[in-house]
Amino acid sequence: MRLLLGCMLAIIVSLPVRSEELSRVDFPLLLGDWYWFSDMPVEQAPHPYKAINLSFNSNYEFRIDLLRHDGQLETAAGQYDINENILRLYDNEGIEQRHAYQLNHNQLQLQGAVFTKLLPEDLSGLWRSHSISGEDVSEHVDGVSLQLRPDFLFAMQVRGDDGSSVTHRGVYLVEGDNLMLIYRDGRHSSQFQLAADTLRLTNDVFGMEAVLERQ
Repeated sequence: MRLLLGCMLAIIVSLPVRSEELSRVDFPLLLGDWYWFSDMPVEQAPHPYKAINLSFNSNYEFRIDLLRHDGQLETAAGQYDINENILRLYDNEGIEQRHAYQLNHNQLQLQGAVFTKLLPEDLSGLWRSHSISGEDVSEHVDGVSLQLRPDFLFAMQVRGDDGSSVTHRGVYLVEGDNLMLIYRDGRHSSQFQLAADTLRLTNDVFGMEAVLERQ
């Protein structure tokens, strides 16, 4: 069992510069693209906006795109800071905004509006390993299954040739070509490539690669 767990961690851990930045973020659940869409008729809406997109990255930068009902697009960008209670936005004009918020793995409540996080890639689904290579991969590893749900929850299982298995469940994040898995025992990042129905996870440090196919 311990051998299987070690192999799983080796497969999903990688340490490129961008992944290190992801690991240093204090509130990683905020990272990503969040969307809000108005469900009210134009004549009844108390504001001029049809949709709002909030983006937060691991460099503590934010961007806001506000689409008005008349089709005009308003934008703002700058730096952000966050603690357990307050989200602070500092735009490029030096103006600070303070907002109380509530946050989970796929919803952000801000100023009474509920934003939903959306995937930038077609990653969701069930993936099973076609091949796993690398000098540190045990010959007793029979396969890997990775389920990525649209709501940013995951389950990853490593199977042994003796029928035993190890499973981790938690939350995942995506930024650029990095995929971070966060679970009770820690957080680990890998680089990924997605082409059609093939997902390739790589570990540049250990020279390992897992090729998974969509089921």
